[in-house]
Amino acid sequence: MHALGTNRPGYEVRKQIAGKPVGHFLILPAILAMLLSIIAVPVTAADPTVIVDGYTVTPAVLMPGDTGTITLTIKNTAQAATEKENSGIVMGSTFASTRSTDINVYIENVHLDENGIEVINDDFDRIGELGPGQSVQVTFVIKAPAKSGIYFPEAWIDVKDGRSTRYPVLVNVNTGIANQKKPSLAITKNLPASVTPGDDIAAGIMIENTGLTRADDISVVVDPTVKSIALASTGRYYIASLEPGEISAISLRFASDRDTPVGINPVSLAITYNNIDGTNERQTETLGIPFRGKADIAVSSVTTDPTRPVPGSPFTLVVRVENTGTDRATSVRASLDSGFTGTNEAFIGSIDKDSDAPAIFYLQATKDGTVPAKISISYHDEFGSHRVNETTTIMTAPNSVLPLVIVLIFILFAIAGAVYWYYRIRPGKGNGN
Repeated sequence: MHALGTNRPGYEVRKQIAGKPVGHFLILPAILAMLLSIIAVPVTAADPTVIVDGYTVTPAVLMPGDTGTITLTIKNTAQAATEKENSGIVMGSTFASTRSTDINVYIENVHLDENGIEVINDDFDRIGELGPGQSVQVTFVIKAPAKSGIYFPEAWIDVKDGRSTRYPVLVNVNTGIANQKKPSLAITKNLPASVTPGDDIAAGIMIENTGLTRADDISVVVDPTVKSIALASTGRYYIASLEPGEISAISLRFASDRDTPVGINPVSLAITYNNIDGTNERQTETLGIPFRGKADIAVSSVTTDPTRPVPGSPFTLVVRVENTGTDRATSVRASLDSGFTGTNEAFIGSIDKDSDAPAIFYLQATKDGTVPAKISISYHDEFGSHRVNETTTIMTAPNSVLPLVIVLIFILFAIAGAVYWYYRIRPGKGNGN
């Protein structure tokens, strides 16, 4: 049985398959699989290409015949390619390492096809490579046609070993298609013609929506920029909304001091509001309050030199004139009306605010006692011509001759009385003897 089994056809073949020769035969596929496993297997990536990521037309609306620019932003759409590599014998299809390789795109030419507009500069040739996700900007100078309308020049971008791009650009030539309907706030200011420093100020503003849509959440902040002007009312105002054509009035009050500079003093208005789409708008207005100073002239003192003029002798009359107003007085002149002879006009010139100046008169005393005098002062300021009248008195010494005569007469009477007494009335002397 055993012999017969060993002599059957095919026995040797099965034996060798079961033996060593068969083992060498099984190793070959394993080696082949290992060699295949260390070969890098790249992941298929799309061809590199570019897109127009955005563009800007400046100005946004061109007038016929105007020159402007179109700026294109060109971006590489490719991402980094991934390449997987097996560094050894790994069971299954899992790879042991991964490597990323950038896919760049080479831009050969950028051209702007006119389509109704005029392109002034040439194409951009051989811009170079762009890495994954990178972008570059190119600018074309254009000239608008003579006819208003919407034009669509087309950007042509050619790349090497990749897909080219065509992209239309909208150019608005003198049309209202890009104008969004918005609110617009117009400010009307009610101000006094002029204000004197130190006075209170009443002002008002009218806010009107002259736009096409409603303005919401309107805020007005009042801010005097001069320290000598202060708010006498609130400085913040809120208006919920203004429809087109609607008006809202705001009353303002300010206080000023005497040191407020003469001229136009600004008060700023910061106005914010929301468009109907929720976007915020801000505008600044200025209230120019006109300040005009006013001189205030008066006589502060009247003195004489000597203090008590003697009739018949000369003396000097000094009238001090002061300005207690808020602006300079010019062309100041003083005149005197009295019973004395001498000068009756004195020119002073100008007197600044919070200052004084003398008016000097050279006179001859002709009367004694208390002599009335009238002083008239004329001057100019920002409000025109003015005149001030003052009345004063001048004290002179009494005439020195009359008292002397009286004294002499008194002495003579005294002497005569004494003689009469001695000779006629003296005691011991008999009457009639």
